[in-house]
Parts: sequence; C-alpha cells; structure tokens
Amino acid sequence: MTYSIRLARTKYPKMTEKKIQAKPIFFTFFFIFIVSSLLFSPAFAENMRGKKERFAIGTVTIVKGNLVQAKKNAIRLALLKGAEDYMVRLLGSQAIVTHFESLAHEIIPSADREIENFHILAEQQMGNRYSVFVKMKVNENAVAEKLREAGIFQTVNRSVRVLFMVSESRGPVEVFWWQDVAAHPALTPIELALHGVFQDRGFNPINRIMDLPPSNVLSGAFPANLRPEDALEWGKLFSADVVVYGKSLALNDRLVLNLKALDVRKGTQICEKSGSQKFPKGTVDSEKILDVMRKCVNRLAIDLCPCILGNINTEPQAAHELDVTLAGISQPRQFQTFSEFLKTHIPGVKTIIPSRISEDSMSATIGFQGDRITFISLVLNNQDLPFPLHLGQTDTENILFYLE
Repeated sequence: MTYSIRLARTKYPKMTEKKIQAKPIFFTFFFIFIVSSLLFSPAFAENMRGKKERFAIGTVTIVKGNLVQAKKNAIRLALLKGAEDYMVRLLGSQAIVTHFESLAHEIIPSADREIENFHILAEQQMGNRYSVFVKMKVNENAVAEKLREAGIFQTVNRSVRVLFMVSESRGPVEVFWWQDVAAHPALTPIELALHGVFQDRGFNPINRIMDLPPSNVLSGAFPANLRPEDALEWGKLFSADVVVYGKSLALNDRLVLNLKALDVRKGTQICEKSGSQKFPKGTVDSEKILDVMRKCVNRLAIDLCPCILGNINTEPQAAHELDVTLAGISQPRQFQTFSEFLKTHIPGVKTIIPSRISEDSMSATIGFQGDRITFISLVLNNQDLPFPLHLGQTDTENILFYLE
C-alpha cells in the first residue's frame, strides 16, 4: 500500500472565523480519539507492555453430547492458537513463510505443550458448539530452544548486530578492551566464547577489530563496570542493535559471569542473566578456560537470547511512501527545518524527496518504515517538534500538517 503526505497548497472554501477555529479543534480531537483507541485497546496495550501472556478463543463441536471432551478440545485449540500467535510475533511474517514447512510439521502440532500455565476466563455452550476464552503464559525458553534445534533462529536473527563489552578478571588483573581500543588488537577469551555461542544461535556479532572506530574515540572514558548510558554510547558508535555487557570473574575454582543486554534503539536495558561454571581440577590451560567460558555462556544464552528476541524488533517494518503537506509556512526555511526534524527525530524515516512548492505550503514524498497513523503520532507527540503543528483534513490519504 502506498500512502501520500503532500506538502502542497490546497484550496479550501471560505469559512467564518468560528468555523476556522472549530475545524482544527475537531480534527485534533478526532485524531486523539483514533490514536487513544489504539493505545488503550487490549491487544495494543498487551503488545506494548511486552508481557508474556496471550489470549485466545477455542471453539469446537460437541460430539455425541460429550461436554467434558469438548471442553478439553476447546482448551487445547485455544492453547495452540496462543502459541502460534506468540511465534508469529517472535519470528515475523517473512520468517514464518520461509520456515513454514518445518513449523507446520515439527513445531506447531505440539506447541500447546510449551504453555507454562493458563486460566479459563470465560466459557459458553451454544447449541452443539462449545467455546472457551483462555489467558495463557508461554514458556519462552522452551519455544526458543525448539526453534533453535530446528535451525530456524539461525536465519531469523542474522540481522541482529550484537556488540560485546564484557570485562574479564583473573585475580588482581582486569582486562576490558574499551579502556584502550588500540592496545587490545585481539579478542579476549570471553569475547571468543560470546561470539561463538551467539553466532550459533543466529545473531550477528560485531567484530570490534574489523569495525574499529576512529582512534581514541571514547577510549579511556569509561570504567570496567559499565553503566547503561556508557554501553549505549558504544553501541551507537558501532551501529549495534544490542550491546551485551557485564563481567566475567575467575573466582577460586569457578567462573562467575553476569551479562546484561541493552537495546540501542530504545536506549534501555532489556535483559539480565547471571551464572557460574566450575573449573576442572588440576592444571587449567587456556583451552580449558575457553571451554568453561563457552559452557557458561551457552547456559546463560538459553534464557538471554529469547529475552533479547522478545524485546527487540528483529524484522524491519514495511516501507511506505507517504505524501506529506506542510501548510501555513511563510518561508522555505521552515520546510527545511521540518525535514531535518524528520530525519533526526522520527525513527523509520529513510528518504525525503520534495515534490511541490507554493506560496504558503510545500510537498514531499517521505519513505517511512511504518504506517500512516504511526507516522502522524510520532510527529505530533514528539517533544523536539520545531514548531507547533496540527493535523488538517483532506479528501485523500495525504497527511496535511498546519503550522499554528
């Protein structure tokens, strides 16, 4: 589907002052009503909160008056639908299409077994039909492990760029590469373990050596124990989607590992997992240490990787061409300011191509990864909006903004 946002002059019939004042108020109210309806709908709210609960309805035919069996069948059908909905949200439509044969034969038929618990919220018999409305909680780790075993995550998550910032301590010696980037030309053992495990699970680890930023950029500015805002700066520098940061500590006969994951786009920590692994008795060489690290990282990754995938958008949204109109301008520079605002502050804006200009308005075709309502909401609710705007009315899909 193609949407249009025109920044062009539009002719309108003459109005009285009262009508002119009423019009923007009406459409602002209408827009707020539409967006509020979306924001406060149960499905949208559940998705935004990122909860693990799913809701589904199962309806079956009662056979030979056996209500007990009908209820069991309806519950299983609802659980299957809930698990399917979770996998669609987790993998994205394109991955579902690509791996549909494997999913249909190996994963979906037994998906109801991956439900941790469920509650029947409502049930109803209607003639020879029996329906149940169920709330359920999916066992995310079990689902993720089954998908990994089927080889599905290996292709689904390859676009997720992960930067590892995990310090390594052995006794009094503490090593962390961001202390001096140039002084650490090789990956540390914990980095090697992290790269291997995450790559096996389909992620795209960033090689900090190959993708080295300009010399001395940010080096020496941060301690070994990173704060989320520190990890965010490095993540942006390496164009990462996720930063996995934390500490690896060799303590007596055990390796203790703490890992945190930060979503660079959101700028917030999304996951955390800690664990330990015992070193073998006797002399421990570098290869055995690396093997212990791999085992410990792999145990943590069972929980950490699904958590990352459940909290980050791994599938790019479909791009639309929006035809946008900015009306009420007094000079072309206002349109330029508006364009810079869109490029800098509206995520998903890829291209802005000016199309038409008139006395008091300008038009542009905007390439945007998302839909029309999302774009409008991101613009009007942005705290960095360069000047007050309100949404105007058109007879088409054009998006019309007025300067107030």
